[in-house]
Amino acid sequence: MSEVTARTEQTPLRFDMKAGQYMLPTLVLRDLDVGALDAFLAQQVARLPSFFDQAPVAIDLSSLPGNEQLAEFPMIVGMLRGHGMIPVGVRGASPEQKEQALALELAIMPAGRKAPAVRAAPAQPESPRPAAPTLVVDKPVRSGQRIYADSGDLVLVAGVSSGAEVMAEGHIHAYGALRGRAMAGVSGDASARIFCRELGAELVSIAGRYRVSENLESRYLGRAVQISLDGDALKFSPL
Repeated sequence: MSEVTARTEQTPLRFDMKAGQYMLPTLVLRDLDVGALDAFLAQQVARLPSFFDQAPVAIDLSSLPGNEQLAEFPMIVGMLRGHGMIPVGVRGASPEQKEQALALELAIMPAGRKAPAVRAAPAQPESPRPAAPTLVVDKPVRSGQRIYADSGDLVLVAGVSSGAEVMAEGHIHAYGALRGRAMAGVSGDASARIFCRELGAELVSIAGRYRVSENLESRYLGRAVQISLDGDALKFSPL
């Protein structure tokens, strides 16, 4: 091997580009009442300031009627920034709205994955799908830590502290106290569930629908609970 080749092989990689997996909060606009939106954003930030502080946020325009550009859109982008969030892109935009977003230096993002439609039972039994790998964490998840099961379920043997974040494409099973933020079905799987032995979470979410600690019913706090999605609302059931 020549000296030049040896030096090339030993040179460390200075840069890299990887496909990341992140839970991105999304603001879904169903009307353009900016006064009501301002009050809504203030309420969300007051409930969970650490979650929304400098958080990247996507803006979903798919539920708005019409395809024309939105006169209120620059104000909405500025309003998000004023509440400490960082708008990074739009989803569900028409071609006209995409031009407007690009002018505001926002990314054009693909639509989020939808939950699969419910099908009638087939005449012949289907072959079972191979089980997705399960991530098992047997140590406590401390404040500031983030655990992400990117292809299946997440099993947490010990507790999850306040300020920690646990996420899974599938279900979350928490056998210790759940104090931090827990998000199941992060890619849109509405059938995902959260099972916990002692509920005290700052935030729970399934397929993007979430509830913060102030909105958790006291009868479920400190108890063994199963959390599922019923339509667009989270459903809590004692275990």
